[in-house]
Amino acid sequence: MEAFGLLVYGFSVLLTWKILALMMVGLVLGIFVGVLPGLGGPNGVAILLPLTFTMDPTSAIVMLSCIYWGALFGGAITSILFNIPGEAWSVATTFDGYPMAQQGKAAEALTAAFTSSFIGSLVAVLLITFLAPGIASFALKFGPPEFFAVYLLPFCSFVGLGREQKHKTIISMTLGLLLAGVGMDTVSGANTPSMRPLPNDSLSLEKRLARL
Repeated sequence: MEAFGLLVYGFSVLLTWKILALMMVGLVLGIFVGVLPGLGGPNGVAILLPLTFTMDPTSAIVMLSCIYWGALFGGAITSILFNIPGEAWSVATTFDGYPMAQQGKAAEALTAAFTSSFIGSLVAVLLITFLAPGIASFALKFGPPEFFAVYLLPFCSFVGLGREQKHKTIISMTLGLLLAGVGMDTVSGANTPSMRPLPNDSLSLEKRLARL
């Protein structure tokens, strides 16, 4: 019941002319960001962050959130019209959206993408609001076995769902793990296991990219 009260209070804060105007501006800016391939929602939020320096915290958070959500939809525009995904998560949109655009149904494809984005976002917010406390208490019970199972799941998915031969997928994952496992762990700050001590700058990002 407390979560429902907080949700109602949040909507009461949002449903004002000032906040609604900022939401529209943020969505338009986010769509422009999402249309540019390779820029992405997080980068767009970082670039447009100075726009919120003079705003109050509520207005700033609302505008940045709308920029991010607008970028999610903006990536679908280039995916449907030009078969160029603006975001990594817009790749699947090219499978059906671009063929529809070639058949003269670009408007229907864009409408479907916008509607699905709106419904999915709304349902996700509602689920997070009501299920987040229970999920958080459940996640706190995770130990090393559970974390290992969670980490193992995507690798099994790569092998099972990949179109390439299984041994090629396993080799690629192994090489990626070897490259990512050098130096300091970005989460804990500890050096990764090795046969000898590693300095903190053992292999910087620039060196890794140069080796790639």
